[in-house]
Amino acid sequence: MDVSLGKLRQLLTVADTGSFSRAADQLNVSQPALSRAIAALEERYGFPIFNRVGHGVEPTAAGAQIIALARPLLEAMQVFDSNLRLFGSGKAGKLSLGLAPLLASELLAGFAASVLEREGEVQLKVLIRPGNILLEALKRDEIELFFFPDSHIEAVPEIEVAPVGSISPACVVRRGHPLTARRNLTLEDMRDFPWAGSVAPPGLKDFMNPAQFVCDNYHILRDTVMRTDLICICSQGFVARELQDGSLCEIVVRDLLPSAVTIHMAKLRGRIVSPLAASALGQISEMLRPRGSLRQACAS
Repeated sequence: MDVSLGKLRQLLTVADTGSFSRAADQLNVSQPALSRAIAALEERYGFPIFNRVGHGVEPTAAGAQIIALARPLLEAMQVFDSNLRLFGSGKAGKLSLGLAPLLASELLAGFAASVLEREGEVQLKVLIRPGNILLEALKRDEIELFFFPDSHIEAVPEIEVAPVGSISPACVVRRGHPLTARRNLTLEDMRDFPWAGSVAPPGLKDFMNPAQFVCDNYHILRDTVMRTDLICICSQGFVARELQDGSLCEIVVRDLLPSAVTIHMAKLRGRIVSPLAASALGQISEMLRPRGSLRQACAS
């Protein structure tokens, strides 16, 4: 019989109440069962812990010393048990994850607020970088998993990738931008204006203006687009408020953007993620669930 959290609790409850019957009531067990448990403990270690006195008990000299040792041990084990439960429920621990810049701009504030407002003790660390940099960080165990848009990394054998949702891409310009007055826009129409983004749009190198503003912070990109003739590819969700109030306009360019971009999760193959990471995966997947289009006409 190993000493467990339950055995320590039984031992100290008997000592505190001075009675097997009262201790049994507090522990919600039968008195015979409790008596047998203490007797088994005494037999295992070869000395009596309690003297039976009348209708009650009191610690022996050796028992008093054992009880003194047991109190801090029980407290430590109770803290350990509580922490295990918090870890198992995803309410405690350290979570290090990665997000591509656009995803971070759209999701991170809401995700972090939800995680840190829960009861528990969570330490959240987020690396915001393009997919290829996040991939290397994952291989070095600097992050537990990361999220990225389709086509931002190439498949490698040691990495497990799974789709978790999607975003609706948007090509946006400021209110009054020259392109808002044109119809039936093509990629050729993009050549006259500089681009803004965290990475060069895949397959558009031949149509991009040499003037570009490359920045991982989409909040800065968005604010700059509203002051200049820059063209920015982002997501409808990120600029929903600006599209609604008209400070940004979405332009539709033939052959430029798909209707939706799949978002993937990447982790080391065969690695079981922590409960906290599993909870984060579920929450981010829910945030990436399609909720309909935000597109609307934009006057020049």
